[in-house]
Amino acid sequence: NFKSIDSLEVTGLPPFTVFAGPNGSGKSNFFDALDFVSLFIRNGLETALRAHGGFSNIHSEKHREKNSREFDFEIEYDTPEKMPGSGENIALPHHYILGIQDLEDVPKIEEELHTGNVLIYSRKKGESPKFAGKYDYFEKPTDHSPPILGKHQYIDQFIATYSSLLLSPNIAFTKLLSNINLYRIDPIGAKQPSQSDYDPTKLDRSGHNLASVLGRMEANSDMRETILDWMEMIAPGIEKIETQQQALDGRTALVFKEQGTGRPFPAHMISDGTIYALCLLVAVLDSTSNYGMTLIEEPERGLHPKAIREIIDLMRQQASPENPIWLTTHSESVVRALKLDELVLVDKVDGRTRMKRANSGNLTHKDLAPLGLDEAWLSNLFGSGLPW
Repeated sequence: NFKSIDSLEVTGLPPFTVFAGPNGSGKSNFFDALDFVSLFIRNGLETALRAHGGFSNIHSEKHREKNSREFDFEIEYDTPEKMPGSGENIALPHHYILGIQDLEDVPKIEEELHTGNVLIYSRKKGESPKFAGKYDYFEKPTDHSPPILGKHQYIDQFIATYSSLLLSPNIAFTKLLSNINLYRIDPIGAKQPSQSDYDPTKLDRSGHNLASVLGRMEANSDMRETILDWMEMIAPGIEKIETQQQALDGRTALVFKEQGTGRPFPAHMISDGTIYALCLLVAVLDSTSNYGMTLIEEPERGLHPKAIREIIDLMRQQASPENPIWLTTHSESVVRALKLDELVLVDKVDGRTRMKRANSGNLTHKDLAPLGLDEAWLSNLFGSGLPW
């Protein structure tokens, strides 16, 4: 029950996944729903609702009125975990269920978290979370670990509009869901010098603090060389990228140097596509230090098809179970660069978003030959609607 999503289930998603479909099919709504959940887990329900324009801006018009004030989310995810003592890595299954009712009035939250097929927390409508058993799976106790309670004890004085996952902030699953980063890059804004008070710790969703983030990253020589190597591949002729502190206002500015030029020039003289590619590189390369998900809208904007292939290769290499990278697109150049199991087809039927994995019909690349994946998509051979 989120915008065009009335009811939707998609399974078996690999760490690198691309959601392809026409404009208005609901790709962005799907990413917004994930962002809504992440904001709720990080900062509470009021923050999540405010960031997405309030109840009137998110609920599904296709739901009957009695159900229109509800939001439901469920995820099953196997996170790689290192077991205490042995140090052995295992894929630990997590199953989280979230229900938020009466969104328009006084919201009431229901939650369940199962880990390793054991119920850890449960929370009935409008009540405090209930701890269901000893919590000794994941890591050595820290000051931030949840309390070790007897079975079926309630957690008193818990804020009603916050997620019970905050009681286990150090487990990989909580980190994954609370660290979902959604990017809708604005290359024109990204060219501007960053204000001196911009947070350099993470690229914001529009890329407007690009200079500040690069200023931090270029202190790492390996990272600096990696970014330059990829930029030279994507935008041939780029010889140097660096940041400079402006004398008058203290802002951090980007400067570039191309082969054959005598001195660096400011970012406003570089193409939108080049800045866009740089933002994508920073978003992807700077997201692998911890658990989290990277969601990027339309990575193809302003890029040559060859540059798109290079970007897709980079994202595929960087994606992992700890750090999935998911994209939306309506570009055949992106689809052409994919493997069959990486593609999810998105369509809207009677105003409702629908999704279908490209390999769900047991098709293989051999079955599609001599067509490429993009040609099969454009010809609607997957039966998921035309991509326009």
